[in-house]
Amino acid sequence: MRQREGNKFSKGWTTVRDLLCAGELNVDLVLSGFHSMPVQGREIMGEDYTLCLGSSSANCCCVAASLGLSALFYGKLGQDHFGQVAMEGLERYGVDTRLIRRDPGWRTGLTVCVSATGDRAMATCFGDTIDAFDALDVPLEEADARHIHMASYFFQPRVRARLPILYKRAKTMGMTTSLDAGWDEQGRWEEGLVEALSVTDFFFPNESEACAIAGTDNVQRAARYIAALGTNAVVKCGEKGTLLCTREGEVLEAPPYRTVVVETTGAGDSFNAGFLYAYLRGMSLDQCLRFGNAAGAVSVTRIGGTTACPTLAEVQRVMEQGTTEGL
Repeated sequence: MRQREGNKFSKGWTTVRDLLCAGELNVDLVLSGFHSMPVQGREIMGEDYTLCLGSSSANCCCVAASLGLSALFYGKLGQDHFGQVAMEGLERYGVDTRLIRRDPGWRTGLTVCVSATGDRAMATCFGDTIDAFDALDVPLEEADARHIHMASYFFQPRVRARLPILYKRAKTMGMTTSLDAGWDEQGRWEEGLVEALSVTDFFFPNESEACAIAGTDNVQRAARYIAALGTNAVVKCGEKGTLLCTREGEVLEAPPYRTVVVETTGAGDSFNAGFLYAYLRGMSLDQCLRFGNAAGAVSVTRIGGTTACPTLAEVQRVMEQGTTEGL
């Protein structure tokens, strides 16, 4: 962590965090070991289940902290059992939770994830902690961070409505910004997105999301379309790797690392965290892509998004050896 010199509002020096993540909080119930996906009217049998901290924003925050960034989180939780599971998940990796608001009257959100061979399906109940605040509620001054990341853009209409105002304010404070998309089941892909991306430094959709936003089935064309809206488009393409189209139109690609996929929950969030770690440590954009790919590769070797986050040593080993074998 670097130090920021005191100003007229403070005395002396204050600690500046690397990363502020703000957004939805919930727990994931991950059901794994299925050989096929559920079919209406039928029951299928799996092998295991895990209850852990969920949410795209929280997954990214925990992985970033596990890699070594100083991170804090803003969001809302109930004082129920699920809320306690979520708090313990964040604190396990040293995430600063002082900005999290809790209330005994709130129900913590829940996502059930069914993981089968080569596929997964998710169902979410918002409770009172997903899409739980207005973007302008985020306490940027109190957080005092270098970068702000938010996720599940299409999942949170309350946040989405005034996110551009929040990011404009963040940038006037010297912060950099990033955003992950999430799937929009209603298909309103450009609702507010143009204004939001004009003040977003890095946008992290996956291939399906990027193509839906751009109205094309060509991922490079999609990345160029999104970048032309004023951001650096970083598209996650799963087993095909990742590509980045800068605001200026330069395209970079990074191949995937060899890995054995056990479960994919949180893989994209782990990529985001790895990319942001590298970026905030001053690495080149090409190195950021490769670092993100390595973090994602480690993530898929384990069940659950935050049950065993990648460490810096593991990510560096994968980058050196080109594979997750031996971790």
